[in-house]
Amino acid sequence: MLSVVGVDSPAFYNAEGNIEKTTGVQGVDIPALALRINRQNLKIESASALTASDNDGSFSSFAMGTDYYIYACQPADGIEPDFVLSANSTYPDTIPSGVTPSADNTRKIGGFHYGRVRNSSTASDVSESIVPNSVWDLVNRPKCSPEGMAKVGNLWVDIYLASDDGNGGVESKYNATPITGTEGLSWYSFAERFAKVDKRMASMSEWTALAQGSPQGNDGDNVNAWSATSNSSRTATGTVTNAISNYNIVDCAGNVYEWLDELSIRQDSSVTTDWRWYDPDTDFDESIESNWNELGDLYLPNDNGLTAFRAGGGWDYGVRCGARSVDVGYRPWGVFSLRGSRGVCDPL
Repeated sequence: MLSVVGVDSPAFYNAEGNIEKTTGVQGVDIPALALRINRQNLKIESASALTASDNDGSFSSFAMGTDYYIYACQPADGIEPDFVLSANSTYPDTIPSGVTPSADNTRKIGGFHYGRVRNSSTASDVSESIVPNSVWDLVNRPKCSPEGMAKVGNLWVDIYLASDDGNGGVESKYNATPITGTEGLSWYSFAERFAKVDKRMASMSEWTALAQGSPQGNDGDNVNAWSATSNSSRTATGTVTNAISNYNIVDCAGNVYEWLDELSIRQDSSVTTDWRWYDPDTDFDESIESNWNELGDLYLPNDNGLTAFRAGGGWDYGVRCGARSVDVGYRPWGVFSLRGSRGVCDPL
């Protein structure tokens, strides 16, 4: 039996398990839990299920590419909290008690993303659903903000390629323009932008796992990935329905290459090895590209001796795009329109 007696911490939350997607139904199961809201100890002794009908008025049905939040609310009487789903990230529009909702009488205890889900190894077997591995709560969640993320193993991964959040960082958002060198971004720029939102680039082994099951691109069409050799530019995130991995991560193959958090030394047989300090003659990032000399030099075997991994394939790479595609031929300080990235975060 859950007990809340004597629990005075405002942050108190204790649940018998994690919030999870309801099996076979577009909803979530909330386990038995105890928590504190507005200096009141509350608890439920048995699991509770919520569906779209349990909304706060901010939406009526789940919409593609949207994040939803689960709120526990102070009841009109008793010690059992009420629960509502909301599209609002601060507090609900309405709550069951009928009082005016606020950040004091409600508490955000979880959320999930509604998007595409891969159902089998068949490329076209994709449906719209609550993404099961996107469901998070106060215990099972990433260290960063959980919007637009899904759990792969013990790692939280951006479902979508990185786009501009408008505040100098990045976000994972459906139907957004993935940022690349077109915006003046190099590998270093992505490292800096991800750090602003408590994320980082994936390693090669992490990317290999999260991209598993993404169908290979085609030369002549964009059915399985944004990869047709006739393409001339990037497209919005989530444009291609089939471009999704076994872990419901979107656009791993095609659209834009993804910089990874892996570096290598390049020593081509056709290039003279001359270990010394080099001052790269290309852009470094979008904000200080004209001030490279203020950032120091690199001790390398040649002027392009440091390379960064990129994975997945670009918008016109055809069958070369896929879940094991990788290219290690490009310098990290270069600014290339075909290269974007994806954020990952460790669990809380």
